[in-house]
Amino acid sequence: MQASSQQISSSLLSRSAHAPFPEAGSVIGPDGRYFCLGKLGKGTFCSIHKCVDLSYSHTIGQDLHLRQQQNGEGPESGRRRQRIVAAKAELANFVDSGVIDGEAAVLKFLDFSLPPGMVPTYVDYVRQPATSTESASLLATGGSAANLLGMGEASNVEKASNVANGGISAIIMEYLPGEDMHLLRDRHCQSIAATAKSIGGGTSAGGSSSSSIPRRVSVEDAVYLVADVMLPLLKAMHEVGMVHRDVKPSNVVRTGTTASDRKFKIVDFGLSKSFVVPKDSTFADPQRPWKGRWMSPSFSSSISNTTKNANSTNNLNSTVNELSSTVASIDEEPKDMLRGGCIRLERECAEFRGTSMYASLRVHQGKDHCPRDDIWGLLYVFCDLVSGGLPWMSHAAARDRDRCQILKEIVLGERGRDDWTGADRVRTADPKHVIGVGDPNPDLVPKNGEDAMEWLLFGSEYHMAKYKRDLMIRFQGEKAEYLPSVPEPSEMAKNEHYVQCLRRAFRHVASLGFVEMPDYKLIEECIRGFCKDPPIANDQHHVPPIDWKDHRSNKRRRTLNSQPSRTINESRDVVWNPIDEDAVDPLDENTLNEAELDRWAALEAAAAALDEEARGAGGAPASSAGISSANNPSGVSSSLDPGVSLSGEAADLARLPLQMQFHLSQVEYNALHHDTIPMHLALRDWMALAIPLAHGKWDAANWERGNHRTQDDGYRNEVYMSMLQKCLDAAEPFNGFADMRCYYYPSTQELGQNNAIGESALKRRKVNTSFPRDVSEVPSTAAECEVLTESPLVIVSRVFFLLRLALDLERGKNFAPPPKLSFGFGRPGMTVGALT
Repeated sequence: MQASSQQISSSLLSRSAHAPFPEAGSVIGPDGRYFCLGKLGKGTFCSIHKCVDLSYSHTIGQDLHLRQQQNGEGPESGRRRQRIVAAKAELANFVDSGVIDGEAAVLKFLDFSLPPGMVPTYVDYVRQPATSTESASLLATGGSAANLLGMGEASNVEKASNVANGGISAIIMEYLPGEDMHLLRDRHCQSIAATAKSIGGGTSAGGSSSSSIPRRVSVEDAVYLVADVMLPLLKAMHEVGMVHRDVKPSNVVRTGTTASDRKFKIVDFGLSKSFVVPKDSTFADPQRPWKGRWMSPSFSSSISNTTKNANSTNNLNSTVNELSSTVASIDEEPKDMLRGGCIRLERECAEFRGTSMYASLRVHQGKDHCPRDDIWGLLYVFCDLVSGGLPWMSHAAARDRDRCQILKEIVLGERGRDDWTGADRVRTADPKHVIGVGDPNPDLVPKNGEDAMEWLLFGSEYHMAKYKRDLMIRFQGEKAEYLPSVPEPSEMAKNEHYVQCLRRAFRHVASLGFVEMPDYKLIEECIRGFCKDPPIANDQHHVPPIDWKDHRSNKRRRTLNSQPSRTINESRDVVWNPIDEDAVDPLDENTLNEAELDRWAALEAAAAALDEEARGAGGAPASSAGISSANNPSGVSSSLDPGVSLSGEAADLARLPLQMQFHLSQVEYNALHHDTIPMHLALRDWMALAIPLAHGKWDAANWERGNHRTQDDGYRNEVYMSMLQKCLDAAEPFNGFADMRCYYYPSTQELGQNNAIGESALKRRKVNTSFPRDVSEVPSTAAECEVLTESPLVIVSRVFFLLRLALDLERGKNFAPPPKLSFGFGRPGMTVGALT
């Protein structure tokens, strides 16, 4: 049987300290539940990180996230848990801003309310507030629950570090491996430009020179991305009383990378808001009752309740159970949702929210955001995809929001030629605020009451060239030399059918009020109308269809295979590979290797920047304080110690390969929750750490403390000793994996107290194993040979023996001398002792 909680208290003492989240190798969540592999991206308010859910194989984790799915109830039924998740954490400048809290509530509500496949699955919400107490600092740095309870000594980094000087909050959600729509277009257009250049064409698809990159996608692809992907997603949000408020291509992400995977999910709900409020709210419009689901206050309160229970450390054994009951309580429709709500009263003036490139004209004009504005922005996205750009694209890049508003008014016909006087200085008379404004060609500005809908199809080449020309004229005058020419607008702008489709759609959304829902069928018809018109004759702007297969993954794998291994030198003669379906870890080893490459690429880039800065100041390269160049096979001249900004055990772990850090975190999490994981899965995870420690070659030069160690210096390897002890301690709660459940399936009959059924009645688990035999061990029979080389129990016993033997051998070695320290005023290599 597995050990009780009292029996494993000694193993809790050795819970490891990690770097502060979100550094690669750090952990976050209750008991370090989520292991960070690295950064995926960064936005205005938050950064997104790739993590591994260490509770994936635990039954409590299943109860926590799949209670409703297991019962086959609600819209979430049928969904599967993910081994790899994404953590969206707030940036230091926005701590306690409420943005991440609100987004967590919105995502939780949408995941509960919408059909599967529309938004990322909500997994967890972690809020670790910092206070003046040591426990808050430990929570912020991912410290262990054992240290929080006073069961162990906190490391220096735990005492000194405090994430973002105010704790950290993170949403844990489904990881989407595909690219967002913006990156999809960029990859597609770069491929087109590369193809045109390789065949020696003077112009690439889209009508631009081969030296520039077009921004168009084909009409068919644009229609699919908007009418078949984005429009249904926004419609589903509106039907549950929610507006996104930041519609743009980068907020729609593919769910996969294969050619057949063309599904997307909408993301980034930091600006999203419900336009439905409780009936008794002072902001409710009693004349506009809402029928259907809506985001009642229970969803927001569930986030705060989850946070309270998740970070409670008063009772270590009940923390996960409390969190499970809190999250499960929202699996049923809240009572306040059933009572219904009303559409919110429209505000007289609202602040701008969204992205200038795609924000609706009404949002620019200070109107309250409603479903109309999401669809309005969607139409801008379609025009951008199908033509390659928008008239205000350069002004949006220059953050000139006023100019964007002016051009949007001209396009819609709400500002004409007679209204133009002084319109370029609506913000301020300060010249620095009108850089890049430029005046439109008076011949192109429509008369009052007329629109300029065809401008939306002029193309990026026209808009960007005209913007540059206007800049030069503004600052150098009409007689400026080398004025760039402005190309002819795209042929699409001359297609009256296209223009009429856009005019019909924009006039519809412009006519809507705050409480009116868009006619989604009409919008879809207008967009699909682009496919009904015959192709333009002699179209020089033809764009090939999108190649949906993301070849970046293949390129990364080739890069990974060409790089020297940064992992511990594991003996290939030792194999422990469970092959039963229920024992296979869905985490691909290549995922860990890729994360390690990304970590070192970031370190090397930082080291190169430090070296450049040091050389500019006339000093020595910063890499002189780094680690051995053996960890820098890519050719970069500088290398940076991953633990240079840390101290104590956190610094020791940071120097180890990311794979080893992960396996250590996994076995420690398993040990802490030993009663919720099947024995054979705990053994699988433990062997992934134990085999490299027992049979691999320890790289003392790079993994031990100081920069003075060599591979075979004969001194004690203290970090290695610590890892050996941690590995052995992690096996204690499982009684050294001597339980028969590690190697056999449970019997269909209940086992008695004295195991009356016996092992012969049980089915043996399938494990692909091999183990190097000592040359002195010569088996006398074939059966004995099989036991020596294939028996899982024998292999586990040998690994235990080698771990204890290695630990005893290290204890018999002398301590390593302190590293040599050199100073700028002394001779190279001068030690501290030489100066005294």
